Amino acid sequence: MVDAPQEPQENLDEELDEISDDLEDVNADIRGLIDQLRDQTNAPLRLAVRFSGDESDVLFIREDVREQYTDPELEDRIETIVMKGLGDPPRERPLFDFGTLDATIRWYENVQVAHFPYREWSGLAFVFDRRESPIVDLAKQHLQDE
Repeated sequence: MVDAPQEPQENLDEELDEISDDLEDVNADIRGLIDQLRDQTNAPLRLAVRFSGDESDVLFIREDVREQYTDPELEDRIETIVMKGLGDPPRERPLFDFGTLDATIRWYENVQVAHFPYREWSGLAFVFDRRESPIVDLAKQHLQDE
């Protein structure tokens, strides 16, 4: 049996307008956020990326980071960062009682990557120089000792 095509939603234009308005707010707020993150000295910002679906925009890249990689290497890194972010939806049914996901942070040996989903399949990713983390460093030390 073939599913019959669904009728378009009556309020689809309104929903699209709301999404556009949300994105305009996000766009206006991002520049200020990036400026503030760049001012941080304990974990300097390396890269900022906005992603939505299979598209991404580099919003900021620190000069020394840009010089460190070829264009294809940088594209691969950004694609991987985006794919990791897409794996973290704002809501997950099995964890409904946790509420909306605000952020995920991945700690690597040399950097930390923070993802902030703001809608299904959309979000921001920031890459910082690695800094200390009492929780991560303690767990890592404990696990290395075993």
